[in-house]
Amino acid sequence: MKRMDWNTDLARIVLSFSFDEMLIEEVKSIPGRRWHRDHKFWSVPIESAGEAARVLIPLGFETSADLEKLLTGEVEGLAGMAQSAIVPSGETDDPQPDGWTVTRLNETVRKALQLSVPASIWLVGEVLEFDRNQHRDNIFFRIAEKHQDDDRPQASVTAILWQANRQKVLDRFAETGSGLEDGLQVRLKVRVDLYVGTGSFQVVVEDIDPSYTLGEIARRRERILAEIREKGLQEQNRSLPWPQVPLRIGVITSPGSDAWKDLIDELENSGFSFDVSLFGVHVQGEHTEGDVLAALSYFEQHAKDHDVVLVVRGGGSRADLLAFDSLPLALAVARHPLKIVIGIGHQADRSVLDELAHSEKTPTAVAQLLIQRVSDSWQTLRNRVAQLMLAASRSLQILRSELQWLRSRVSQKIEFAIHEQERSLLVRGSALKSSSFGHIGEARGGLKADRDRLNYAGGRFLRTQQDRLERTTVSLVHCARQCVAQERERWSARGGRVRAADPARILSRGFAWVRGESGQTIRTIADSKTGEMLEVQIRDGVIDARVERSREDPPADLSR
Repeated sequence: MKRMDWNTDLARIVLSFSFDEMLIEEVKSIPGRRWHRDHKFWSVPIESAGEAARVLIPLGFETSADLEKLLTGEVEGLAGMAQSAIVPSGETDDPQPDGWTVTRLNETVRKALQLSVPASIWLVGEVLEFDRNQHRDNIFFRIAEKHQDDDRPQASVTAILWQANRQKVLDRFAETGSGLEDGLQVRLKVRVDLYVGTGSFQVVVEDIDPSYTLGEIARRRERILAEIREKGLQEQNRSLPWPQVPLRIGVITSPGSDAWKDLIDELENSGFSFDVSLFGVHVQGEHTEGDVLAALSYFEQHAKDHDVVLVVRGGGSRADLLAFDSLPLALAVARHPLKIVIGIGHQADRSVLDELAHSEKTPTAVAQLLIQRVSDSWQTLRNRVAQLMLAASRSLQILRSELQWLRSRVSQKIEFAIHEQERSLLVRGSALKSSSFGHIGEARGGLKADRDRLNYAGGRFLRTQQDRLERTTVSLVHCARQCVAQERERWSARGGRVRAADPARILSRGFAWVRGESGQTIRTIADSKTGEMLEVQIRDGVIDARVERSREDPPADLSR
């Protein structure tokens, strides 16, 4: 456990915590800290109480009741007792005769502040840095003053919500239906204070006015809507016609959230083939506005690929709607070329975006709306198809009757035409038969003459080809014999060269084959070294030799 306790005997604040190098470095940054080697703990002087609280409380340190009263100024006697324990009797509290100590200066300023400012005042401003410290027992945050069109603080002050007052203030604010968080405009009842150790000016929160925050949220929304109405954009997106079959859906929400799961489950269970494109965004906190603007811009650039855009999130507090009460978001939604549907999961409250686009209470309701519209389109289509089929059936019946009548008329005309064609064919057949006999006689005479000419010309052509074939055969046989003789001569010459290169024949002529220890052939002096064993192979055996020395001789004239 991490604790800060007041030790009367030492007149110092004792720090208790398990060994942690990071915490030790933080403690070493506090002026006047001391390590008690015998008892194994750190302590800091009362003058550094404010600095110790500023450094250690955000790191999870808890304060004893007596020390907390001392830090908040509720007990003056404890400070006096600590001061008397530090300053010996008979000495002034300013050991330097030529000036004040810093402690005396800060205590004087603190008393002056407490005397010049009422004991409690109502302070209004925007909450900053609360979210990251809200899990602490003692919460340090800031109250900032901002211009209407500028997000940068014009002025700010550190605020402290002590553990003793923490739950009362947070429960009071819960009356708004949400929790205290960054970005909210609040009205706090505070007491002005100053940490003596660091001279840090601060306010201590005593109470909160939840009705002020609700009114400020409403005024902020009304200011945005008034500007939208002034630009004539309030009905621009809401008046866009619904696509006839909204199946291509763009979704802007947090991936993996309950809102996304509820929406996609409802669409998948509908039985319709929805094509869903998800653009993941933060739906709460400071990143919400930028993420949603980027998503709206993406779907605007890909408007031809989508029918409708959904902006959905799960349920939450009233303050969660603040992320959607933004003028840039309102303008982006109002001017978007695609129809936008808002479903942010609130049953009672509405955001600015709900006033500018089609709004449903929950993501599930949004999905059901799309399913209903597609179902209506499908039913309309089925009704039209049924009407077309009925009209087609009636038309077919009429056409069948007309076709039956036409078929009977055509049959009569066909029978008459066939009869006329048969008669005509008989006449033409007789004429054709007479003329055919004459043509056949002429053709027979011509065919006989052609046959005789072909027999004579074919005999001459065959005899000519036979003579040419005999001459070609004789020439090919002569050439083949010459080629075989030439190849025999070449093979004989090659065989002689191969036999001459046989190592045995070379060795028989008095030559030797010299190999080194590794088996490689010794061709030059550089291939051997002094002392190396050599194998000298001659015609009838092998001689083992050793290199004693070598010399270079000019190459022998092998021609002699």
